[in-house]
Amino acid sequence: MKNTKAKKILFTSGKGGVGKSTLSTTFAKLLCEQDKKVLMIDFDASLRTLDIMLSVSNVVLYDWGDVLNANCDSLDALITTSGPKLLAAPLEKVELTKERIRRLISYYEDRFDYIILDCPAGVGEIFDLTLHIADIAIIISTPDLVCVRSAAVAGRKAKDAGVEARLLINRFKKIIMANGKALNIDEVIDATGIQLIGVIPEDLQLSLSILNGELLDPSTRGVRAMTRVVRRLNGEQVPLKI
Repeated sequence: MKNTKAKKILFTSGKGGVGKSTLSTTFAKLLCEQDKKVLMIDFDASLRTLDIMLSVSNVVLYDWGDVLNANCDSLDALITTSGPKLLAAPLEKVELTKERIRRLISYYEDRFDYIILDCPAGVGEIFDLTLHIADIAIIISTPDLVCVRSAAVAGRKAKDAGVEARLLINRFKKIIMANGKALNIDEVIDATGIQLIGVIPEDLQLSLSILNGELLDPSTRGVRAMTRVVRRLNGEQVPLKI
């Protein structure tokens, strides 16, 4: 039995379609490659996507709603994948409170090195409820004004909750930035007010490999960039590469 509790990392985005779950899944898989024990919790109730990305949608029997409602043992709800363990989201709405989330996490935090809290897009109720148990919030944004504005809201909420926040810019394209059709990195940082943890280039191969449940290709630009993010979160001083 471990003596330390899992580090709880929340992944969120102010709006949908920015690649949040692709990056959180990549992050979890990279940690597993370092022999870390990782649990992903899909908090996107009703939609549920992580089981598809981890290629276990056909074996989901229980979800965290079942755990909270005592329909199953907490360990029986965990799904084994080729990478992290998964606790799936329910397909129907389940009442959540801070206390219920705290209790849910308590079942697992002594058994893992990391717990990844994959929140739904937006800065709504579930984001507010999960913030209080997170050690750090990774806020994902693409370099466009709409997404940056919503990321700024998420950053302010994290600050108000006393949670460390880091900005992860996704789908970055140098040529679009150079043409003035997207914000540059400094503009995104200034607009959100969040400390940068990494920049992930547009990488269709990474997106497709995650959606198809394939192994990560360490040679792709997206995987290399996410590997640097993992190293930074582990305390290494890693230069920013664009």
